[in-house]
Amino acid sequence: MQIVERRLATIFAPALAAASLLLFASCVTTAPSVPSVIDASAADFPRLTGETDDAPRLQRAIDATTGGVLYLPRGDYEIASTLVISNRCSLLMHKSATLRAVAEMEYVLRVKHRNIWDHLDFLCFIRGGAIDGNGLASCLSLESYWRQSLDDIKIFNGKRYGLYVSGGGGEIVANGLYFLCRKHGLAGNTAMFLQGNDSHYTDVHILDWTTGVVVKGCSNRLTRFHVWGGSLPPARPGDIPEMLPGSTAFRIEGHSTLLRDCYADTAQIGFDIHDAWEVRILGCSYFNNRDHGLNDLLIVRQTGNSGALLVGDCVFTRTSAQERIRVYEGNGFVKWRDIIYAGGDWSGVERPDRDAAPERALESPNAKLAGE
Repeated sequence: MQIVERRLATIFAPALAAASLLLFASCVTTAPSVPSVIDASAADFPRLTGETDDAPRLQRAIDATTGGVLYLPRGDYEIASTLVISNRCSLLMHKSATLRAVAEMEYVLRVKHRNIWDHLDFLCFIRGGAIDGNGLASCLSLESYWRQSLDDIKIFNGKRYGLYVSGGGGEIVANGLYFLCRKHGLAGNTAMFLQGNDSHYTDVHILDWTTGVVVKGCSNRLTRFHVWGGSLPPARPGDIPEMLPGSTAFRIEGHSTLLRDCYADTAQIGFDIHDAWEVRILGCSYFNNRDHGLNDLLIVRQTGNSGALLVGDCVFTRTSAQERIRVYEGNGFVKWRDIIYAGGDWSGVERPDRDAAPERALESPNAKLAGE
């Protein structure tokens, strides 16, 4: 029996080896050099004679990919003039691909899609990579869009804005965005300025922008945001970190905005509600890192024609008894529910859910419009 097994092994071994080699060769030769979902690659659009930056060749690549997907391989792309997407082109960027401004301009990248509804070409996207304003430009502007996706994008050093969303569309779905400033001289900027409606933003980190988020559009949902500051050193020795004076984590000016599981971490004002109705702040937190020297803190402010504000299931932390902090300033049209006061001694600080006058009824203007 052993002799028969050895003879069979001798006969079939060469054939099995050859089959394995053919299978390996097939796998190697058929493996794509770029993702199979793409229609074009920026690598196929080189700089032309006389071009000193990458904006012209990338614009040619975008213009050649109407309704398709353009892939940007890893590398730094020098941008001296604004790139414009108006043809429903989507960008798939290697995680180590960076569009970096090398000259002053308004934005590094503008999205101004045409004819989306004519083609029913929804779900255009920008995915991966980084957009770096480099202190010279704002980073990304969405101006004409519908059901646009933004995923896993790093947004750096915007001069005025990181992401600017105009009122020219709705239904943005954004996940995994990371905003960071590492250049001095940008105090006063805003990471996210959102005028569009009916959109969802999830799992967003914002580090060292003077204002984290401004919401002006209606019916937007912000979930699991962490807005924090203080890691960028002071511009001058002895000052507090550069982006913290006058800082606001969340400013809400749009009706029916929902913040859920959001974290205002070391900002002068945590949640600033202005001229907005039906805002809900649920499961959110406020914390101030006392090591950065920021003081005169306000957790919730409600101004203008604001009403029907619900603040519930939140944790507010006081890190020092010497910290000058107020929980609330406003017109009183707010309902408090199950607030946890953590950290240091809160004696001497008015806590509106416990110490203030009875809450007013939260009447929404929508009830009046509906005739209820």
